[in-house]
Amino acid sequence: MWSRESAVELGPARQRAVLSALLLTPGQAMDPDRLKEAVWPRKPPGAAMANLQSYVSNLRRMLEPNSPPWYRNRILRRDPSGYVLDVESDVVDAYRFERLLRDGRRLLHQGELQRASRTLDEALALWRGSPYPEVRESEAGAQAAARLEELRLLALESRWEAELGQGRDSSVIAADVATLRMRFPTRERLSWLLMQALYRSGRRAEALRVYHQTRTLLADEYGVDPGPELQELFGSILRGAPDASRGPVR
Repeated sequence: MWSRESAVELGPARQRAVLSALLLTPGQAMDPDRLKEAVWPRKPPGAAMANLQSYVSNLRRMLEPNSPPWYRNRILRRDPSGYVLDVESDVVDAYRFERLLRDGRRLLHQGELQRASRTLDEALALWRGSPYPEVRESEAGAQAAARLEELRLLALESRWEAELGQGRDSSVIAADVATLRMRFPTRERLSWLLMQALYRSGRRAEALRVYHQTRTLLADEYGVDPGPELQELFGSILRGAPDASRGPVR
């Protein structure tokens, strides 16, 4: 964790987990039992509550190191309904990422492609590994992490769409999209982007092959056909349209 310009050492794993759990809902009280469950999702020790209080005390000293002993802590405090980490959401990377993603998507919708690319790049630059690793085994942590991972995919897709719209090197974009598509072969937006990038690189046959692969996978896995955007793009490429339709931003 960083405070102003210097790193703050947060101590052992369980202590970091306390802070991570509170960061799931900054500014909102978390009931001690719920906090305990997030920190010890499987077999909490008999002294879990005592350990929790100790970790909170240590974190308070780290977050407000110059506070006198009788000082009522402002950043990490205990309210009647639970523990509160009272920080502005915009200083939390996860919340900043979501705000920048919304801004980038709005700019993409408006056709401001350069600004959209810059904003989405700024959002993606906030990622430094998996989200909430200390509390990922808890239900709340797992849900928050899965949600952020899905939003990261959306940010990547939106950035690539903005780059394609600006005429960036489509062969480079195709390579990047293809790498991610290997992990998510039935994700239609990735197939759409890969087909666009390949077609714009002069690789029409490969773009058509991506469609057929996606159609087969969707049929085998879910018993459905590709959506209208993918079908429309396939038709445009099949006809050799000089500029395949962009399709709506989702």
